[in-house]
Parts: sequence; C-alpha cells; structure tokens
Amino acid sequence: MVKAVIFDLDGTLLDRDASIEKFIEYQYERLRHTLSHIPKESYIARFIELDDRGYVWKDTVYQQMV
Repeated sequence: MVKAVIFDLDGTLLDRDASIEKFIEYQYERLRHTLSHIPKESYIARFIELDDRGYVWKDTVYQQMV
C-alpha cells in the first residue's frame, strides 16, 4: 500500500540539471563512435537547450538533435 508520494518540483531532493548532464555525458560516451564528429560539450549543451528543463518530450529533443 502506498502511504506517501513525494514530488520534487523545485529540485530540492534531486538536482535535475546535474543528473541530466551526467546522463548525456554517459550517452555521448556510449555513442562516441557515431558522434565523434560532434564535440562532446556541444552535444551536451544542445541537448540541455532543447530539453528546456524537462518541458519538451524526449522524442522531440532527439529528433531535433539529428
């Protein structure tokens, strides 16, 4: 039985910015052979820009990344 649900709308419990940056770094490293023509910093910055702090659906973000 669920006794509580916690929402972290302001980043108090989880630093979303740091989490998404680490995720994108990991993703870039896994796809490095495909993305080697794109500088890592540019890839990360572009994803963060398109993600708009999580307000844009990820399928839309990835379509715009291509």
